[in-house]
Amino acid sequence: MKDKKKVLIFLGSLTSGGTERVVSSLSRYLADESYKVMVVTLDSAERDFYRLDEKVHRIAMNAAGDTAGLGKILDNLRRVFQFRNILNEQKPDILLGMITRHAVISLIASVGLPVKVAVSERNYPEKRKNHSMWEFLRSVFYRFADMHVVQTKKIAEWVENNAGAKNVKVIPNSISWPIARLEPILKPDDYLQHTEKLILAAGTFKHQKGFDLLLKTAVKLLPDYSGWKLVILGEEKNESESNGIRAEFEKIIADYGLTDRILLPGRAGNIGDWFDAADIFVLSSRFEGFPNVLLEAMASGCASVSFDCDTGPSDLIRQKKNGILVPPGDTELLETEIRLLIENPLERVRISENAIAVRELYSEDKILTKWSKVFEELVSSEN
Repeated sequence: MKDKKKVLIFLGSLTSGGTERVVSSLSRYLADESYKVMVVTLDSAERDFYRLDEKVHRIAMNAAGDTAGLGKILDNLRRVFQFRNILNEQKPDILLGMITRHAVISLIASVGLPVKVAVSERNYPEKRKNHSMWEFLRSVFYRFADMHVVQTKKIAEWVENNAGAKNVKVIPNSISWPIARLEPILKPDDYLQHTEKLILAAGTFKHQKGFDLLLKTAVKLLPDYSGWKLVILGEEKNESESNGIRAEFEKIIADYGLTDRILLPGRAGNIGDWFDAADIFVLSSRFEGFPNVLLEAMASGCASVSFDCDTGPSDLIRQKKNGILVPPGDTELLETEIRLLIENPLERVRISENAIAVRELYSEDKILTKWSKVFEELVSSEN
């Protein structure tokens, strides 16, 4: 390309999360590939967890807030017009809207503008329901996107069958290796004795992540294994108080007298250190798009047990070879499989050694090259 093409990526925020990590890696890669890259967020920059490459232009709309419900129509219209003004100012050649709401806003705001629009679902829409307004808008506007990028074949089938999507590309998430070390830093040694073994889980404290199911399992098995602890890394206390989930977890832990055995330290920017310390990793999600945290755990050599939820775990795990899949929501079998790993260190080692192959299978070079081809296709399709 003689002239640098402009790519604008639009999402809600750069707080910790799978989509945000993908945008951080993708924006850096595209900037290195001689694109002019802009990342626009509805949220302010103050809550950023991920830092963008210095070559990436960051625009914060400071327009975050509730986007659901008919009562928010005017607020959403303001967001659309504010974003359209940014498009008019920046004049990108390609616009990538991440996640349903920002993808819909992208498609509406870009009407009549000379820009190719790609949208990317980052979860499984059948399970991850939006407000009915956004579900309706997706069904109307997704058909007008120039391209769709999703993480699994099952998500691709859904958007084709339910949202009129055409030109759908399947690109899984990549593993950035070694895993970046960010703030805040939580040292495993501050929570674990040298001789203690660790079962690890991580994610936002949402119903989707199924930590209530993991706790149901843990309170049964931990009393039988005095040298083991469960740590669930996730949100800080003040971030999850509003929905009461953290308080609910703390009550369950206290009721079973396991406050010194089940720990909720908060968010860790140095999650790689925790994977290194972990003996077993558990993904207890009810559904996913493509679970970055499972990919990172396997790349770190954790013996991993996961619910075989929609979608992603079965793409990563070859049953009983590089990990263990359990039927969704089956806490009894989850308990059984964790017990087997606790009691069989050689099995943990075998699975761990097989798991690290995902570093190569899902390397940034391989996955981001697929993204590069997507943008090349969009550029070459310009009228």
